[in-house]
Amino acid sequence: MKNANRIRWIIAVLMLLALPLLISSPAVAEVKPLGLDMSVHGREINPDGWLSKNEYQDESIHVTVHSKARKPKSSADKTTCRWIVIEIADPSQLRTTMSKESYEDPSLARSKDMAVSVNAVVAMNADFIKYTYDFGYVIRQGVFYRDMLDSQKHPRDVLVIDDAGDFSIVPQASSADMAAHLAQMESEGLTAVNTFTFGPALVVDGEMQEVSKCPEHEAILATQRVCICQLDHLKYAIVEIDGGNGLGMNLQELARYVMELFPECKYAYNLDGGGSSHVLVNGKLIHKTSNSRPISDLIYFASAAEE
Repeated sequence: MKNANRIRWIIAVLMLLALPLLISSPAVAEVKPLGLDMSVHGREINPDGWLSKNEYQDESIHVTVHSKARKPKSSADKTTCRWIVIEIADPSQLRTTMSKESYEDPSLARSKDMAVSVNAVVAMNADFIKYTYDFGYVIRQGVFYRDMLDSQKHPRDVLVIDDAGDFSIVPQASSADMAAHLAQMESEGLTAVNTFTFGPALVVDGEMQEVSKCPEHEAILATQRVCICQLDHLKYAIVEIDGGNGLGMNLQELARYVMELFPECKYAYNLDGGGSSHVLVNGKLIHKTSNSRPISDLIYFASAAEE
């Protein structure tokens, strides 16, 4: 009996000693996928996740920001090149939003306001879905909005992001091409979540594309550029080149630079540049933007960590 009482006393003391540790231990977050609907936003960003101004990490996302000065051949002088590497735990963390979160409302918005409203850890401009409604193939967050590919004067490459978070590109796409591509995806158990009509494609299936002879994309001009890349499954990069007034990169230089930075790159796709170039980290532009203007839509990466 004495031994039994002694054991109970020891257990009680140990529990009392452990209690302060249990109370003070931080809650452990778990990754919970985000809903598909555009009205669902990223989880609140954890202030403690900022390891520095150039790095964020929580249980669901890791972001690192880098920059370097460079003198491209087409540029009048040196310019700043920036790249952000993003790793996520779930495909739902790669998302899009629109100004006013509405396709019908043609109003544009400041990129900062959109990024903050959706709790974006990292955000970038997309294409120009509401600058004109008679252009492109548009799916956003799983909702089909329009197919105007056959009305375009010049066919363009279309970027497709599926529900596994993987990229594919339909070159010089027509409506029939897109229908065939989406049917093939469906046969493989995949669904298109977001599509973008701008381009051109810079890297396809790990191969750099020859894009210097694309006058419709102003390929030969040195200007501000931005592109999105898939490096591996659920691993991505955004590359931004400062420019304007004769500074920046042309598209072929951008394609080469992406492969220089990321030899493992699977896909890279050029998006709206110039004054529409917007790359934000924690709701703040990380670059100089010449003639910056309101835009219609963002691609963003969000946290899915929930305590």
